[in-house]
Amino acid sequence: MPLGTPSYLIYLAVFAAAAAGCLVGAWWARRRVSLPGVRRGLAGLLSASGLWALCHVGVLLSPGLGLKVAFYEAGLTIGFGTVFAWLWLCSAYSGRALHRRPSVRWAALILFLAVTATKLTNRWHGFYFGAEMSTGPFPHLAVDHHVIYWLTAGLSYALAAVGFCMLAEPLRRAQVGGGKLAGLFALTALPLGANAVGQATPYLVDLSHEPVGVAAFALGALALRRSPSSGNPSGGSRKESCLEEASRAGREERPSLVLSAGGQVRNYNQAAAELIPALRGGTPQEGTPQEEEIAGRHLKEALPRLGRALNGESPGTESSGTEPSGKNPSGKELEGKKGPEDNEGPEDNEGPEDNEELRENGRRSEEKFSAEKPSAEEKLLEMPAGGGEARYYRPVESQAGRGAGRLVVLQDVTEQVLRRRERASRLEAISDSMPGLAFEFRAGPGGERSVEFIGEEAESFLGLSLGLEDSHRRSSQKEFSYRQFTERVPEGHREAFLQSVESAVEGRSSWRHEFPFERPDGERVWLLGSAEPSAESSPEGEEVVFWGTLADITGRKRREQELKESRRELRREKRRAESITENVSDGIYRSTEEGIVYANSAFIEMFGYRDLEELREAGPEALYVNPGRREELIEKEHRHGRLRQEEVRYRRKDGTVFVALLSSQQVEGEEEGKTYFDGAITDITERRRRKEELKRKKEELKRKNDLFERAQEIASVGAWEHDLQAGENRWTSEVYRIYGYEDASGPVPPVENGVEFYHPEDRPAVRSAFEKAVEEGRSFDIEARLITEDGEEKWVRARGEPQWEDGSPDQEDGNSEGEVARVRGTLQDITDRKEREEALRVAKEETERSRKEAEEARQEAEEAKEEAETSRREAEEAKEEAQEASRLKSALLANMSHEIRTPLTSIIGFAEMLGREAAGLELPEESPLPGYASTIEQSGKRLLETLNGVLNLSKLQAGQMEMEVGPVDLSEQARLAAEELRPEAEEKGIGLELETGGGPAVLAEADEGGVQIVLRNLLSNAIKYTDEGGVTVRTYREDGNQEDGDQEDVHPQEDGRAVLEVEDTGIGMDPEVAEVLFEPFRQASEGISREYEGTGIGLAVTREAVAQMGGSIEVETQKGQGTCMTVRLPGVEGGIPTGD
Repeated sequence: MPLGTPSYLIYLAVFAAAAAGCLVGAWWARRRVSLPGVRRGLAGLLSASGLWALCHVGVLLSPGLGLKVAFYEAGLTIGFGTVFAWLWLCSAYSGRALHRRPSVRWAALILFLAVTATKLTNRWHGFYFGAEMSTGPFPHLAVDHHVIYWLTAGLSYALAAVGFCMLAEPLRRAQVGGGKLAGLFALTALPLGANAVGQATPYLVDLSHEPVGVAAFALGALALRRSPSSGNPSGGSRKESCLEEASRAGREERPSLVLSAGGQVRNYNQAAAELIPALRGGTPQEGTPQEEEIAGRHLKEALPRLGRALNGESPGTESSGTEPSGKNPSGKELEGKKGPEDNEGPEDNEGPEDNEELRENGRRSEEKFSAEKPSAEEKLLEMPAGGGEARYYRPVESQAGRGAGRLVVLQDVTEQVLRRRERASRLEAISDSMPGLAFEFRAGPGGERSVEFIGEEAESFLGLSLGLEDSHRRSSQKEFSYRQFTERVPEGHREAFLQSVESAVEGRSSWRHEFPFERPDGERVWLLGSAEPSAESSPEGEEVVFWGTLADITGRKRREQELKESRRELRREKRRAESITENVSDGIYRSTEEGIVYANSAFIEMFGYRDLEELREAGPEALYVNPGRREELIEKEHRHGRLRQEEVRYRRKDGTVFVALLSSQQVEGEEEGKTYFDGAITDITERRRRKEELKRKKEELKRKNDLFERAQEIASVGAWEHDLQAGENRWTSEVYRIYGYEDASGPVPPVENGVEFYHPEDRPAVRSAFEKAVEEGRSFDIEARLITEDGEEKWVRARGEPQWEDGSPDQEDGNSEGEVARVRGTLQDITDRKEREEALRVAKEETERSRKEAEEARQEAEEAKEEAETSRREAEEAKEEAQEASRLKSALLANMSHEIRTPLTSIIGFAEMLGREAAGLELPEESPLPGYASTIEQSGKRLLETLNGVLNLSKLQAGQMEMEVGPVDLSEQARLAAEELRPEAEEKGIGLELETGGGPAVLAEADEGGVQIVLRNLLSNAIKYTDEGGVTVRTYREDGNQEDGDQEDVHPQEDGRAVLEVEDTGIGMDPEVAEVLFEPFRQASEGISREYEGTGIGLAVTREAVAQMGGSIEVETQKGQGTCMTVRLPGVEGGIPTGD
């Protein structure tokens, strides 16, 4: 078509106007149409038509062929989509809901894709528009575009005809005239005719005209209006579009009217016109507007009886063709109630979101309607029917959609009314012969609840006025309602009452509930309500009728309350008793012969169980160490009736044992023949432990005292105390002995008498030292001569230390007066020491004299060579004197060892005692006293060990140590030595293992003391030089035919030897160094940088001792890998079995 021609401009203007009209109509439908499905279908149809028209505008305006083809193809796709939008609209408008079925949606999608693909692949107007006729890539699809058009057009109009069929029935019901319907449907035929003219003649363009037809139909439907209402007071104003109202009225089969939000009648269906004569055509009657006059007028004015029924007023009776102004001729008025479940409004089959919107709109409508009317009840319309009978209708209204009016549906409830009247007659006869108050309760649709019948006794029974105006009992319902009854239920019980009723209604089950009721005079009574669903309830669940009675149970409730109070008091007493039992530390229980019945928490925790149930599951036998003990206790309790302070050993859940005192009483239960044992147990494990601990401490104290006495006796040291405040003296038994008293329990002489025992030359010094201690707080340490009771003279060492009130020797920490409270000290008999010192002095003088004489002899020999014989003789004499001096030296060494051992023993003993005493005192953390005591003890032990080693070596070398050779059990000796030195190993954190095998005892021909010397020296060295790992002691028998290291033989031979091995994992040494270790005073590390303490004489003593016992010692060592000392001693023939 040439640009600028009139035809071109007309087509362009028509399609542009159609596109604009459709898009504006879609926007209007989205805002004004309230039915969700209709709104979406209409908006989709108008939007698709508008876009289709725009595509045609694009085809007309496009300058090139390619762009025209693109717009044309887009128009084809969108155009076929308008068919499915039309079907959606028809399905939603008619209420059939086909558009929401998945199968229908999938079929539509498949059909749309198939037709679209066929159109778009056509060579003339598809993707291959420029291809030649015979060489197209898809020859089988090369169909003439005219054929494709007519095929798809036929399919489209066939589908559109399906939509017309869906619309016809609801529009007919909605009283839409045939002319209007024919005019609307004729619009859809215009595009088909225009297309035929365009193809056959040159008068029209050979182009799809469907967008114009669809736009004309949709806009015509939106613009569909009624004639102006002549009776409308507004005069000449036209009503809004009837499209939505026609859908509402036409989809409802029951009599229905569509009202505006203000109450004007906007539409009604054919069923309503057939029911209400005023809505039919014909000659108007006085006071009754005809069909066209009713539309647009207010319901109260157009149909006053229906308006009064919706407002809960008495509607009166509908006569043929009139709305009577008087009362119902029959004089009967029935009540009803509206509810959402009865309101079958538009779009009943919409999706979840649509139904939610409808429900919300219905709820708002119901709230608004209830707010406008003070009463929740409404009346029924009684309409005349054939045969002189009447039918009853309940008007039910709802609201749906944005800006929509109200749909009023007249629900036929004639059968329900008749059944209700029949039930009331039967209940009338039954209520007089049954106890309580009979009633009939109806639960209707939409939450409707009403009392259909109640007995005449209600006025005296409930105190409510029923307003009985005639003999017919149903008239009592004018004043008595379900709402009035529920308001008399106290607020605290009302919710439970309503829930019980609703639960019975929903389940169509029996109802039984106890609740209080407030009478008008203020008296509260308790009622027991019980009801059963009637067989006359509707099977569809829309209505449930209950027949039941109300019984006065106030007296029973009063008795129950009194019983409840007594039980509450009993529970309080029980809680008090339980509180007592649960808060005592003793375990309280009740049991039978079968097991525990009750136990308090202390009992359960005492046995280590989680709760009483777990304790019961364990069984009573699991609680006793000896299950037979329980049987003994039960038998004893049966004989005596009770148990008192029985000591029983129990077992906890974890297996630990504890001792408890059991007291129990046998009681008879409430059941005949049932016997219980009520008792309590007290855990005395801790008490017994403290008792044993006290006993142990007493024994330990006794041993310490005995040790202290022995130490005093050995060291000849006694302790004394002079209490200045009490004026008393206290001596130990050793002081008594030193003073020469035989009885140590006698009275202690006064201080002056005690001083008199000293030698007259030493008394002043003793007295002066004691006085300075008392007066100046100065300690003293003096040696003086003492004259004993029997006249013997002794040398003693007296030491004294003043103390203040708190026992501290520091005056600053003493009493407030700064005076000495007591003087404590020791008294040591040093007579032997003095004698040894004197002997040593004499020996030294003799030795010096001998030395001088030998010197003189040597000088004389040199000066007088001629007197050689004389000099030789004198030299021999000098040699003898030197030997004598050596003998004296040995004697001196032995005497000195005794003199050194004695004070060392005292020093070590007192250091140990001071350490334990300091540990028992609550000293400050920085106190050096424990450290000093430990240092003194360790130093004394080291000095004593050194002295022992030197003396043992000297004795062994001089042959003065006597060895009593005999059978010695090496395994037993090794065990004793290991136990003695195990604390040293544990202190260093290393292990000390003993391996003796399991065969006969390993016997050696040796000296027991010598074996102990060997074991102690070897173990001490092994522990000393081992920082990690451990030390192992082995004993076994080595036969002549065994290699070194083989295990013992259970059948030893005559030439067997007893072997003792000490192996450690210590520092080890070089094998070359090991050769000189047995020399005196030699160590693996020597010099001022040596790491380990010791004198180096232990191994020398060991070798000498082993040699004198006829044995040998070998060493195997590697530096960093440890050392193994092997001692072989002569074995004893035969063996004895080892025992426990």
